[in-house]
Amino acid sequence: MKASYRDLGLTAPCCGAAVIPVRSPTGWQFFRHKPNTVCTIRESLAHIVCKSIMARAAARLGLDVTTEVRADDGTWVADVLVRHPDWTVALEAQLSRIPLAAIQDRQERYREAGIRGAWLVGYDIARLEARRDLPLFRLEVKQAERLAPAVIDSATDSAPARTDLAKFTGRLLTGRVRFEGPPPRAGAPSVATVPSVCWKCCRDIDLVVALVNFPAHTVFAPHGTLPACDLGKLPEALAVYQRAISTLHGACESLTPLRRPPPSRIAAGMRAHCPWCDAAISLQRVPETTLTSCGWHLCWTLAGKPWAPSKLHSSRWTWSGSAD
Repeated sequence: MKASYRDLGLTAPCCGAAVIPVRSPTGWQFFRHKPNTVCTIRESLAHIVCKSIMARAAARLGLDVTTEVRADDGTWVADVLVRHPDWTVALEAQLSRIPLAAIQDRQERYREAGIRGAWLVGYDIARLEARRDLPLFRLEVKQAERLAPAVIDSATDSAPARTDLAKFTGRLLTGRVRFEGPPPRAGAPSVATVPSVCWKCCRDIDLVVALVNFPAHTVFAPHGTLPACDLGKLPEALAVYQRAISTLHGACESLTPLRRPPPSRIAAGMRAHCPWCDAAISLQRVPETTLTSCGWHLCWTLAGKPWAPSKLHSSRWTWSGSAD
């Protein structure tokens, strides 16, 4: 190409000006603007290196790889476009800071074009939760004797692990990067329980202390968690719960049902009842710790399916062999 590029009419996608194929002293192959070309869009060396690493990693897998691919209608431009007979993936090395909304907008354009998008972002995004529809990974580009881009895995229990960008790209394109989210049951309306003992018959019971994953209400359930004693204040939630009582008891006979107190004690809120002797159990003095997931023992969906809060974790992306 270096011998015949003058006849090929090579141009840069950023500005349309002519470019020259170049090989650096360390072996990198890239295109450079001709001398004295005025171009306001300049890529950093780090960005060029990251694109080259991802493209080479994909090529080693025998995949069809093209860099700086532009849609026919101009709606998207991919840093690296990887084509497989069954899918197409756009790999983006986003080192300059842009709003998350801009990334989401570009991801939507890829989706509309039938392309999967994966983002390697060179900066932290505050309060970002991992999403299946937006594969986004933290990229760190350190420079000592040479640039050494690596993907940071902060979802591990120990210190964040670094995975060489080439190895990560290979794992991503061979299905070894996976999304993990809470089990579906953990997002369903449920009752939360703590183990207890009936004050009257002294039998073990599962005391219902809260209802979780209900539509959030500013006063009574600001985060979708409703203390059991306040259930009577939300007629719609109470009706949903009452329809599920028989299902819940069939799934776990030691669950305490919730009922309204006598009119004379209505201010005390809902009370639990022992499933064995029907003794009333006040919920007024339930410790605050039992109203958060750290204090719950087990939860039951209103369809009678159990899930353990202790095993929950936030959504995350994981990949095998991340500690390189």
